[in-house]
Amino acid sequence: MGPKKEKPKDDSQSLHGGGVKTKRKRRNSGTRPKWRNTEHTGMKERSVEEKQVNLGWEKEASPVPMLPRIPLKSIMEVEMKLVYSDEQDIAQKLTESPASSASQLMCQASEIVGPPSGPNLSFLPQIDKWLDVALQDADSYYRRKKYGVAASRFTTALELCSKGAVLSKAFDADYEDISKVASFIESKLVACYLRMRRPDLALNHSHRSIHLNPIHFQNHFRQAVVYRLLGHPREAARSAMIADYVYWLSGGTEQHISKLIKLYWQAMLEEAITMEDNFSVMYTPCNGSLSKDGIQKTKEIFQRQHPVYTQYLFTDASGSHFLPQTTSWTGSASQRYTLTLGFRRSEDGNFLDQLLTRKCPIFTGSRTPFNPLSTEDIERMSDNLERKILPVLDFLKCTKLAVGFSAGSGLMERLQYADCLGQLRRAKEQSVAVHQTLAELAVAPYLQDISHSETQMLQALMADSMDTLEGRRTDKERVWNEMQKIGLLEDLVYQLEEKYLKDRGLKDTRKPKAREKRGRKRKAAPSLEERLAATNQGTVAAKTFIHSRHDNWDSKGLSSN
Repeated sequence: MGPKKEKPKDDSQSLHGGGVKTKRKRRNSGTRPKWRNTEHTGMKERSVEEKQVNLGWEKEASPVPMLPRIPLKSIMEVEMKLVYSDEQDIAQKLTESPASSASQLMCQASEIVGPPSGPNLSFLPQIDKWLDVALQDADSYYRRKKYGVAASRFTTALELCSKGAVLSKAFDADYEDISKVASFIESKLVACYLRMRRPDLALNHSHRSIHLNPIHFQNHFRQAVVYRLLGHPREAARSAMIADYVYWLSGGTEQHISKLIKLYWQAMLEEAITMEDNFSVMYTPCNGSLSKDGIQKTKEIFQRQHPVYTQYLFTDASGSHFLPQTTSWTGSASQRYTLTLGFRRSEDGNFLDQLLTRKCPIFTGSRTPFNPLSTEDIERMSDNLERKILPVLDFLKCTKLAVGFSAGSGLMERLQYADCLGQLRRAKEQSVAVHQTLAELAVAPYLQDISHSETQMLQALMADSMDTLEGRRTDKERVWNEMQKIGLLEDLVYQLEEKYLKDRGLKDTRKPKAREKRGRKRKAAPSLEERLAATNQGTVAAKTFIHSRHDNWDSKGLSSN
């Protein structure tokens, strides 16, 4: 369902960044100023705002400066326009026309500077009267800037929803209608906690609002704001990208809204690139997937531009990455890119080969993987996923809309991480990880075409995630645990294959030596004819040999004389 491809104007254009920092004032998002010297020039490289776009594969191309770095003030202005500008009197909206109160309730969240981006909700029936009273009460405290009390009142409204008090005709209520109303209340809780500067409390509510209504763009944008305040620019960049795509997908036509979202996406992407210390990044315009020669050429350019980050190179040659500066979902004008990552240390990125070449990779690190894991093994696996694998996968998703559900998408790895947290009894962190995955699974069908097998996988993942979240225990294995076991078997097959090929290679190298040794033995040893001739000569000599008896000695050895 993504935008159409278009042949780029110059297939040799290369956009690069990452791993290059300069001293600057520390921003509220937690960016740490860093310096790095190049090995070839000895000069200090420039920061993200001073990085350049290299035109052409060769050095003759003239560099073009990138867009200037987006200041924090502009980022906060975007947040005020897209998150807080819809704070109007809910009570007034609900009392203007009770027959369509639920419709107004849902649409008012989209009344920023244009028409609502979501679907037409005028068909929704009237909400329950007790829920109406609870929402009016919560909104009155919110308007008086008593955000803590308002949050508690919105929580009460959610409890009413959980008891069935959502729509006036509960038995005729549709699941989608109930989900949209509950999603609205979750989004108001996010707004309350953001006003209180408590993004940690707002995080799960932002995930649930997306899970309940994944096609509303403001839910994704609020999630991006929460991630920014928590110091997670990678996740914030992806949420902003999805918000922009969902806004277009749901019928949004106001270009200035899309420009604001893209500005936020660009700012978070630059922040993510700047904060990375272990790897650098380069985006290269392309028209479809790269060939092997194209991949090799891209890596050579990367090595010249980023000589410090060449211990391990990875190129995503699918050509499915987008950048906010050149993306337009409305037609075929969007430029696509391939992504190249270069790591300072090989061990920080070499897992990508195993991850993307095997269907079910495993990251246990256990010497006896088929036995129950010890606490130390689980902690090692959890730390490996949290610090090494998930950050790289999250960065890959900053500019890639469709990631699928297989290994390497980040979904399966995050669920494995959540399973580790559950075994370590870190329930709060496990809840956040599962909620985040559910939000990604809910919006995934809108970002890509899904086959029948992928639909079954999606349903199984969502069902098992909900069971995990609710603490249900079943006789069946979780989907990610089954895939992990298959990965163990696959890893065992790979080890046996490697051992077999190694032994076969040793045998192949020994065969010529054995033949040569046998040849030398044949040359040194007498032939069959020579051996037969020698045997015949010995027989004749034995027959003609005369034994003389000494007469001067008797049988006792005494002389007869």
